[in-house]
Amino acid sequence: MNQQYSRLALRILLVAAVFFGFVGILIMLAGDGFLPKELADWKLAQETDDEGAMLVGLLLLSPLLIALAASIVGLFLYQKWAAWLFLAITVLGTMLTLLEPTVESGISAFFTDLDTTLGGVILGIAFFSNALEPDQYS
Repeated sequence: MNQQYSRLALRILLVAAVFFGFVGILIMLAGDGFLPKELADWKLAQETDDEGAMLVGLLLLSPLLIALAASIVGLFLYQKWAAWLFLAITVLGTMLTLLEPTVESGISAFFTDLDTTLGGVILGIAFFSNALEPDQYS
């Protein structure tokens, strides 16, 4: 694939992944109405009002979110280091989902799964194309 086309595809996929991830998170946060009553009740019972635990969770997630933003900006600017950071954040984020059960609506799962799939395609372009190589003049 031509370097120009692979770079264009990388940028389009980055914008799409950010959009779909944002939409998925918004629906997940506001979408308990999409869940059946039994699942909504179970999810409500699992949530705690412990502010200390929420603060610790936010403190742990904020460096990951900053690193994710840095990797996306770096990939948008065709930096090779950003591909490795994006890979690390993707693997770590996937491992965090194994810690506890989660309940989300089908529409939210659709958008977050689409974001995950686009992340895999982004990694494929970043590592297996010439998009992040120095400029080629042809």
